Amino acid sequence: MSQERRRFFRIEDIVNLNAEFIDDQQAPQKIDQFWSDRHRFSIRNEFNYQVEQHRGDLRAIKRKMPELGRYLEFMQDQVNRITEQLLTNEEHFSHHNQLVSLSAQGIAFHSEQPANPGDIAELHLKLNPGGQEVVTFARVISCTATEDKPGLYNLALDFEHIHDADREILAKHVHHKQMTAISAANSDDQK
Repeated sequence: MSQERRRFFRIEDIVNLNAEFIDDQQAPQKIDQFWSDRHRFSIRNEFNYQVEQHRGDLRAIKRKMPELGRYLEFMQDQVNRITEQLLTNEEHFSHHNQLVSLSAQGIAFHSEQPANPGDIAELHLKLNPGGQEVVTFARVISCTATEDKPGLYNLALDFEHIHDADREILAKHVHHKQMTAISAANSDDQK
């Protein structure tokens, strides 16, 4: 597990987060449902994942047939707009934005609710500013009381059940945030 965690970069970020801990008896059923019944917005995530897989094909088409390439890009944009409008799922995102430590493998955040290592949580994340939504089932790795904020706990969880398209979204989100931070730091150094 530690080797897997090192494969992914980690950033500090603000996300909209809803964490619901699942009791041991409900976990197998909920996880089975997660794998068989895709969340509505997972359709959009899968679409975007497939588009990325064929980005090279689109570039080749645009070189050989520019008009067809422009048309395919237009159609792709239209489908994306439709799915964004139809598949937005606000019911799980009533919580406020929260500071987290995030990677494509896991998340750490402060919680008022303690948990035991090994517990399973269903996490709903909405990434900012793009609004991509990700659902995952994560296993608690550690839970410690905060020293500076009584009543809060530091939770660290690994994403144990996550769709490939959602992990790709997280990896790209983290990468984009890192590149933005590096660019901002470089421009500050040049001033």
